[in-house]
Amino acid sequence: MDDLFNQLVSRLKTAHGDDLISVVLHGSAVATARAAHKSDYKLMVITKTLSAEALRQTQPVAKWWVSAGFPLPVYFTESEFNDSLDVFPIEFQQMKRAYRVLYGRDVLAGAQVSNANLRLQIEYELRGKLLRLRALYLPASDSAEGLKKLMADSIVSFVQFMRPILDLFGEEPPLDRRAVIQRVGGRLGLDTSALDRVLRLRSESTRLLEMEVQDLFADYISCLTRLIAAVDKI
Repeated sequence: MDDLFNQLVSRLKTAHGDDLISVVLHGSAVATARAAHKSDYKLMVITKTLSAEALRQTQPVAKWWVSAGFPLPVYFTESEFNDSLDVFPIEFQQMKRAYRVLYGRDVLAGAQVSNANLRLQIEYELRGKLLRLRALYLPASDSAEGLKKLMADSIVSFVQFMRPILDLFGEEPPLDRRAVIQRVGGRLGLDTSALDRVLRLRSESTRLLEMEVQDLFADYISCLTRLIAAVDKI
């Protein structure tokens, strides 16, 4: 991987010259020592300016990077990065947890994420996902299997935005989804067993009766509603 990363930096320096400020690698692959897929490496590139011409110059680099199996890089100008800390607090908080500077200045070292902004984005994401879940219930409720799949698919997104709730309490969020559900429930004083039951649908092959699935969905929605109300009051 280091050879690829060195090639990447060399190509970015050629494309951007003195405008290149920082190249930062982050993502789950950086957070764990286990063997990782290339798709688990995320890339952030910081430049002084970023005109349409500059983007055109970096197009071959991005094409080469993606062809090697990595996701597309995310670009910020330095001013955009500083002005975005209040807009993307969850993303920057996750970056700060595990990252590697491949080139230039460590822009994340001094980046401060406000708890107020973090709480607001958590609530925004959870509320949006709840609204979407309710809308998707209408077509999915035609069958028990359809509703079961909807719950099993949606729980992953909800847990993703439950993790930063623990950041608000100064606690390192675990990687295990069940542990996240349990710890958040403890922190907020909520019974999150319905979320745990929905999460188990992803690994269990047991068939449920339609009434059982409908009852579980009702508990699921009720638990999510209480969770969001609790986040609103943090």
